[in-house]
Amino acid sequence: MSGGLHSLATIIKRLEAATSRLEEIAELNSSIAPRLGSTDSSSGYPSVAPIPASPSPTVPAPPPPPPPPPPAPTSGPAVPGVPEIAQSATAFSENVIDAKVKPFVELTKSFAATPVIEVVDLIAKQFDDVHGLVLLYANCQQPDQKTKEGLLTPLSAGIEAVAHAKEKNRKERDWFGHIAFLSEVGAHVGWVVSPKPASHINEVRDSVVYYGNKIMQEYKSKDPKHVEWVKAFLVILDELKKYVLEYHATGLTWNPKGITVEAYQSGAKGAAAPAPPAPPPPPPPATTSAAGAGGVAAVFAQLNRGEEVTKGLRKVDKSEMTHKNPALRASNVVPASTPTAKKPIKPIKPQALTGKKPPKFALEGSKWVIEYQENERSLIVEETSRNQSINIFGCKNSTIVVKGKVNTVTLVNCQGTSVLVESVVSSISVTRSPSFALQVTGTAPTIQLDSTDSGQIYLSKDSLGTEITTAKCSAINISLPVEGEEEGVFEEQAVPEMLRTVVKNGKLVTSVVEHAG
Repeated sequence: MSGGLHSLATIIKRLEAATSRLEEIAELNSSIAPRLGSTDSSSGYPSVAPIPASPSPTVPAPPPPPPPPPPAPTSGPAVPGVPEIAQSATAFSENVIDAKVKPFVELTKSFAATPVIEVVDLIAKQFDDVHGLVLLYANCQQPDQKTKEGLLTPLSAGIEAVAHAKEKNRKERDWFGHIAFLSEVGAHVGWVVSPKPASHINEVRDSVVYYGNKIMQEYKSKDPKHVEWVKAFLVILDELKKYVLEYHATGLTWNPKGITVEAYQSGAKGAAAPAPPAPPPPPPPATTSAAGAGGVAAVFAQLNRGEEVTKGLRKVDKSEMTHKNPALRASNVVPASTPTAKKPIKPIKPQALTGKKPPKFALEGSKWVIEYQENERSLIVEETSRNQSINIFGCKNSTIVVKGKVNTVTLVNCQGTSVLVESVVSSISVTRSPSFALQVTGTAPTIQLDSTDSGQIYLSKDSLGTEITTAKCSAINISLPVEGEEEGVFEEQAVPEMLRTVVKNGKLVTSVVEHAG
């Protein structure tokens, strides 16, 4: 009896295994469906119906239905503290950045050198920073003064980066005019803090005309793409002014019903995609055990230190050199060196004296004093009179506009400074001021240049009678208006630097050396 039960249990297990196999086959091939028997009344276990030996012409089973589509992804909860994008920010993005700035960047990449492209990328980033600030103003309440200063830090850094690019690329002779043109543009972001943004943009546009006219005149007949490039950026400034007049005629304004700056910034961070995790730190350098410090391995380890291998060596005094002292060669003993007296240490200049001097812009009696201005692109001297003089000293990378008619204008110890003068009664003097630019729109009897290298002078049709004297100067160019051309078209001519002196009748006679060809 026990043997029969054991055989029955074995058969049942085999039947279960066969059933599982048939179910797997049914899933792989739907045309062959296993037929499972009903429950056997005698055993209580399911039985399998026999499979026919020969195939019968049965209709194949229909294919299984396709799997249901995956559920639609549900959007995450809205990030708190991030309102909808303001219309002014959208207009700035579409009308200024997308329509004007991006095509200008592509135009630059199509023909300009790498230094010019790098400066253009810096200016494009300035526009992106301004767009972010416009969006923040439209959505936030007015914060405290410290927070506002922190929000303007990226704009200040952008202006400094553009100015630094000009100084870094002064050796780019073929493209320095383009870089100088772009460096004048860096201050355009100042409209966000100006009570009269449109006027600020106008001043920036006037300052870039210095270098813009020079580029257009130089490449007018060589490569029209350079002329197109200058005009394309002037169009950007025109579009920016149009946008400002429409949305921010009196400057950026805060939203009194908006959220706090902290809530806005935290919401913007939460909406951004999480950054990928940082790579793991490199493994610590293997330390050499004391046991392996000796032998040939230690010698190679010391040699692999490079220049540091000689750090511990002492300089040998002449008195210790045997090849210069016969007495030492005879004794084969080098005496101990005596300590030599150390040279006095040069005193370090106190930090208080090395700092920048405070800028100054004031009218003192009949003298306008403009001193130590740096990266100021919109200094305007207004309400002038004929008896007043303009004294500019120690300025750097700044632009000064003198309106009206004054007595004299003096530029001393300045660098990269541009001066726009309407008219003077007496003279304009430039001394020790490299890389200057001077434009006279009215009249000026005399222009005196002394100890100055690399300068540009633009004369108007009314100032063609100006007398220009130079002493110890080089690379001075004078741009004259072209007769019959539209206003703003100049012809550049260089001031002679090579002179020839001969003796005639006991006197020195000097003339300019002219080169043929």
